[in-house]
Amino acid sequence: MNFAVEIAARGIDFPSFRRVYYSEEFNQEVAEAVKLKERSQKEFVTQPDGKERRRVHVVPRVNLPAAVQKLLNGQSISYDEITVFDPATRSATFAVESMATDTIQVTGLVRFLEDAGNVKVMFDGEAKVKVFGLGGFIERYIVGEVKSRYDHVQRLLQEFIDQGRMHKTTPLSQRPAV
Repeated sequence: MNFAVEIAARGIDFPSFRRVYYSEEFNQEVAEAVKLKERSQKEFVTQPDGKERRRVHVVPRVNLPAAVQKLLNGQSISYDEITVFDPATRSATFAVESMATDTIQVTGLVRFLEDAGNVKVMFDGEAKVKVFGLGGFIERYIVGEVKSRYDHVQRLLQEFIDQGRMHKTTPLSQRPAV
């Protein structure tokens, strides 16, 4: 199932946006707002071509539908978000890796567009679930969760900007991976 999410931030240029979006402080506020048990950067590498690869471990608090809980056999859900940001094109690829990567795949492209003191982030993704009889249902659930979370991200991002906190952030790239 394909999905698209767009968020916008007013009153910020791209370098400042990037500093906030990839900061420890913003990362933790997002985790709290969307009720994650954990959201921690496990890896940050600048590749020889200048691209930045991040691995962020996520443990969500979710109320899964009974059919999905049954498939998990009591296991908790966790996954890693892998993004590769290309500063030259202001875009990033993303993929979700988990124990169910053979069954559940979430991938896509993020584009960052700057226009007259505003930044727009456009996600184009795909959720594929290979579970007979439940694949479409689980795909819709995943896409709904993604869209809901980015509603929170947009609100928090604008609060950071409006409150002038963008200058008081610690880039995740400067924080050691845990």
